Amino acid sequence: MKLGIDIGGTFTDLTLLDAGASPHHHKVPSTPDAPSRAVARGIVELMQRLGRKPDELTGFVHGTTIALNAVLERRGARACLLVTEGNRDLLEIGRLQKIDPFNLRAVEPILLVPRARVVEVRERIDSSGGVILPLDVERLRQALAALPPDIESVAICLLNSHANDQHEREVERVVAQVFPGCHVSRSSALWPEIREYERAMVAVLNAYVQPALARYVEGLERDTRAIGMKTRLYITQSNGGIMSAGTARELPARTLLSGPASGVVGAAYVARLAGARNAVTIDIGGTSADVSLIRDGEPVHSTEARVGDFPVVMPSVDVFSVGAGGGSIAWLDSLGLLKVGPRSAGATPGPACYARGGREPTVTDAYLVCGYLNPLNFVGGTMKLDTQLARSAVGAVAERLKTGVEEAAEAILKIATTNMITALLPMMTKRGVDPRELALIPFGGAGPTHACLLAEEVVVPRIVVPLSPGTTCATGAGMADIRADYIRSVRRPLPEIADARLQEIFASLERAGRDWLAVEDPAVTGVFVRYAVDARYAGQAFDIEVELKPGMLDGKSIAAVFHDAYETLYRNADPGAPIELISLRVRVTGKTRVPETPLLRQAERTPPAAGSRDIWYGGRWHRANVYAREGLLSGHVIQGPAIVEQFDTTTLVAPGFRAAVDPHGFLVIARHDE
Repeated sequence: MKLGIDIGGTFTDLTLLDAGASPHHHKVPSTPDAPSRAVARGIVELMQRLGRKPDELTGFVHGTTIALNAVLERRGARACLLVTEGNRDLLEIGRLQKIDPFNLRAVEPILLVPRARVVEVRERIDSSGGVILPLDVERLRQALAALPPDIESVAICLLNSHANDQHEREVERVVAQVFPGCHVSRSSALWPEIREYERAMVAVLNAYVQPALARYVEGLERDTRAIGMKTRLYITQSNGGIMSAGTARELPARTLLSGPASGVVGAAYVARLAGARNAVTIDIGGTSADVSLIRDGEPVHSTEARVGDFPVVMPSVDVFSVGAGGGSIAWLDSLGLLKVGPRSAGATPGPACYARGGREPTVTDAYLVCGYLNPLNFVGGTMKLDTQLARSAVGAVAERLKTGVEEAAEAILKIATTNMITALLPMMTKRGVDPRELALIPFGGAGPTHACLLAEEVVVPRIVVPLSPGTTCATGAGMADIRADYIRSVRRPLPEIADARLQEIFASLERAGRDWLAVEDPAVTGVFVRYAVDARYAGQAFDIEVELKPGMLDGKSIAAVFHDAYETLYRNADPGAPIELISLRVRVTGKTRVPETPLLRQAERTPPAAGSRDIWYGGRWHRANVYAREGLLSGHVIQGPAIVEQFDTTTLVAPGFRAAVDPHGFLVIARHDE
């Protein structure tokens, strides 16, 4: 039995994967002041419901947003940064780019480490790793002694430490002597890639969130032991893999996009079972909509992720977020134009219909006004929604727009849809994919409710709704593989690097990955290694990552693969131009065992409707049948307009669409003419 957990702002989701049985899902209210308490409570309730005990669990994987929220909300540690002498302005200079090139009054982001806590270190290593100026240890001790005594964490990023980490290691030893017990984040240990600013940001982000994540892991270990759970704890990484809680305590920067990555892993599993090898996913929660792509059954990765205002070059599942969730607030600007988000009502006070003091109209209020949600059966009936408060909030917008309340609610949903499309289309364009060749996999509390609205604007052949969309992130955490990425920067013309040297570097990176995998000690069914390089034509300022097969780790093969990849991306390859090799990459993946779930029983008759209600769609009312998801069997077909209700979400089957239940229990929605 393997347990996956995802902590949200309102609820903590749990999915239990049990061999030979359908997944078991559970939700409990989150406890923001101590998230591990909700985890422990949820485990006890779920296992009691199944007549089992926590000590029977054999696996525990947890997706977390602790590190992400610490950065976004600026609630991290009091950290300092140690840099090579003369580079004190490293964080301010960055990449010499304005935060918003079209806004002359744009305010620069608040730095995680202010300049007053950036310390210069007298030392120098050249680009090839040679020592030019030895480390001045005594001067370093004096500088550290002058820092405030309340420093919780230290980041180290010295010039060219990707080529030689000798001085960074020496600095780390001195810091441990001056600040015993202080957390230390060394850039050469975290991500030794060329590009000093990006490498510094990885170290700073790690230092900024490390104390908070360390406290959380300690609390999680304490609370799970208290309920009798004995299995080792694992946490999902930004790259979609998992690592032990002990490793996460030391390398929290790897968890910055842990939560969103877990959802995409779960959606990729759904895509493979549904036969949709290429898909676009959208996770619509209370605050944002997270969009990602799946190619050939696997999540697409990127090295261009951002966490708030800051770049993260470590590989991560390619997720793009836009402020358009169920709690996003509708408002009118100074010109009277309707806008939605990015401000959100959050969980407290929440949408107006929650009756917790919120008065501003939100996307959830618009759903309720249009009849998509059942006010008496929200979250399985554990919450009641107030339709009158929703109509009153949306009515304020209707009055300004001089329209009816229903028209205003639909306008809010159309604007929210447009906001989501601004995330969908650029991502698909960037990756060179055609939406007409993709399936749409919606999840999160509001994903299935909004899916048909999106499909009306972006033509996709089918929508695949998972069995439990609201707990897809927890499900993804429970079935994620263990994974680690390694990099070595070389930055030399490709012909100057001997094939033997290339193979030596790849072998050392692979060896490091396999050694790490052995220490993590997961139950894996096999180990897979992916090789890649970052390369560019000589003189270019950007590079591209190209994947290599195991027998192609030589200069001639790398050149051939690079030219082909460049032609595919830009239609402008130049086979005669010299190539510059920037970095070598290795990803080591240990495949974990995923329990097989039984197929649904075949339906023998049409699905029984649990009732009906009016919904507003396309500018008029429609009578829609209402179905309970748990009563649907394989082969059932539902004609739109219809509503499918379940504990964690509501699925809208819009007019002109129909839904069919496949053998795995997924709702496959398509237009009548497809």
